[in-house]
Amino acid sequence: DSRAPHSLRVQGQKIAVVTVCAYAEDEVVRVLSVQNHQLYTQLHGYDLHMFTSPDQILPHAEGRMNVNDGKHKAFFWKVNAVRNVLDSPVGYDWVLWADCDAFFMDPERSLDSIIHMYTSNLAVPRRQRQPPAATPTQQPWPTAATAVPSIAGLSAGGVAGGGSFGGGDAAGAVRGESQALPPVSLLVAVDSTGINNGVWLLRNSAWSREFLDRWWHSDILQGAGENHNCSDQSTMQHQLLQERAMKLDAAWDATEGPIWPLEVRVVAQEHLQSFHQATAMTVASREWEDGDFIRHHPGCHYYKEPC
Repeated sequence: DSRAPHSLRVQGQKIAVVTVCAYAEDEVVRVLSVQNHQLYTQLHGYDLHMFTSPDQILPHAEGRMNVNDGKHKAFFWKVNAVRNVLDSPVGYDWVLWADCDAFFMDPERSLDSIIHMYTSNLAVPRRQRQPPAATPTQQPWPTAATAVPSIAGLSAGGVAGGGSFGGGDAAGAVRGESQALPPVSLLVAVDSTGINNGVWLLRNSAWSREFLDRWWHSDILQGAGENHNCSDQSTMQHQLLQERAMKLDAAWDATEGPIWPLEVRVVAQEHLQSFHQATAMTVASREWEDGDFIRHHPGCHYYKEPC
């Protein structure tokens, strides 16, 4: 719902911002990040958890996470940190992860407004039930003439699709079978290379905790990929898409689009993170413009030109 007030604050909703910024204390990126994140969270009444050393990130017993396990690179510290904050006695409703080099550029924009914008839509596209004679070459989506009434008119209980993360009936979404829609738990932006997990919003839910655990314990961290500097992103995307994709049939494959869990919403980059010019040009994605919420500098060393 894009009509939500720019500075919307939902009464009683508790939100935390989590960042790991383990650069030297006088490094420019750390100084600016601490200032920027503190000012933004204070303006809106959010809590800031700024970790400046891995020693500050305690092991998580239930999730079997430990940033000092000798296996997980610094890219994965975010998973342990967010898991800890989700389980804190404060009882946060939502947590925003923001990389150290991600800066709030539209301070009046609240996280509540982004959450409302992308979680208030309880309808998802679905394929109409096909007669037995249907072939895989048939169009799996409703036509333009039927799309609006078949999607916009659905209630939460009438949406077709899979169930919870890892165990949902993905094929049910293809067949057009109706199931109750789970609450949205993850807001993430994508670009031309797939997921960029420098900034994302996570609801405090059982699905979210299970997702973080599976992400941390991903079984694809083997061989050459184990030390890849984007291994946290590939494992995140794998946990979100692989199992559901393998359950889909040829009719759904014809749509040529990823099948996100129903707990996930893909957010426009301008509402979550758009990139510094050098990064945007490299990955052919959105360059930050005046009015965009967060400016992120992935793969752009702040101490080198043009960053």
